[in-house]
Amino acid sequence: MNKTASPFFTLLIATMSLIAVVTLWRYNFILTAALLILAVLMLSINKSKQEIKTFIFCAFLGASAEAFAITFNVWNYKNPNFIGIPLWLVLLWGIAAIFIIRLHSFFKN
Repeated sequence: MNKTASPFFTLLIATMSLIAVVTLWRYNFILTAALLILAVLMLSINKSKQEIKTFIFCAFLGASAEAFAITFNVWNYKNPNFIGIPLWLVLLWGIAAIFIIRLHSFFKN
């Protein structure tokens, strides 16, 4: 994909991810499936192995940090299904990480 389309599609996918969370948070399976599709689309824009590694690392690290905070009753989720967090949150952390990296790269260039 050409370089000018990447920032637009990245922003579109990030926006769609947030809209999906706001509208589908009560339906863990549907939201997880929607975010999985959006994550695959986001990662297929650049097809970078480094981005895939970053996605996985940040997804699990972010979700682990949230699970840790939930253990100490800092906050909680209304519809958890995996160690105190909804499963879709893992994907959302990965999407957010890639969005931030690409946003940084866009402004750096």
